[in-house]
Amino acid sequence: MTDVPPPAKPIGVEMKLRQLNLPGDADELYTEFVSGIEQRIIAGEDRSDICRDALVTLWGGAIGNPLMGMQLDPRFVTLESEYYGDCDPVKFAEVKPLLWLWYMYDRSPAGLNLELGFRLRRMLAKYIFKRVGKNFKCFPFVEFTFGYNMEVGDNVVVHRWVLLDDRGGIVLGDKSSCADFVNVYSHTHDINLQQFVDNRKTVIGPRCRLTYHSTVLAGAQLGENSMLGAHGLLTRDTREHAVYVGIPAKKVKEKDRDLAQPTKHKEERF
Repeated sequence: MTDVPPPAKPIGVEMKLRQLNLPGDADELYTEFVSGIEQRIIAGEDRSDICRDALVTLWGGAIGNPLMGMQLDPRFVTLESEYYGDCDPVKFAEVKPLLWLWYMYDRSPAGLNLELGFRLRRMLAKYIFKRVGKNFKCFPFVEFTFGYNMEVGDNVVVHRWVLLDDRGGIVLGDKSSCADFVNVYSHTHDINLQQFVDNRKTVIGPRCRLTYHSTVLAGAQLGENSMLGAHGLLTRDTREHAVYVGIPAKKVKEKDRDLAQPTKHKEERF
């Protein structure tokens, strides 16, 4: 265990992630699959063709089943986002095939293969998001509203079954994380007239943690290194280094500010 200066004493023992090596020619095959898709994107090929071909590879084709074949081609499917009045048709048309590839990969026989999924989603994010930093790690079954309003920093982790509603824009700061079943919204409806929508950018600051089943409502801004507890509902901005819990979420404690300074401690701990 890494020595920690007083007064802070972390609970438990330090657990570093293991480095795993793929057996046989798996690494080469995964690299070839992901880089082949990216090279076609860079070359400016029709993204719907790229998506369809990749999904045929993953799903084993749809010979003799025209209906199934259509589900592998984004030209023949619609997503909820396309029906929204604030959807930019030009921007969405560009990212839709890549979003469909992302979603259908997750539901394919390969979808729970974490290593291949990390590589594919990390690559696709570069061509879907407004901005994405290095080492983005995204687990299966994450969904976006538009995708093109996402701004993601370095070393961000998003776990399973997360909804990132980027209608008004979402920022995920460096080293922030979203645990399983987190919801982050950036739009809200008028309580009397549902068709009136207010889009507000939501900002998750650097090193913030959104824990299991928590929800952040539109327009909230989380201060650096703050935390939203399990099942919490955040309706307001948070202060730096603070912990918020409850419905609605309220501040219950402060983190140790000295321990929270990454310049004083090993990078692996953050």
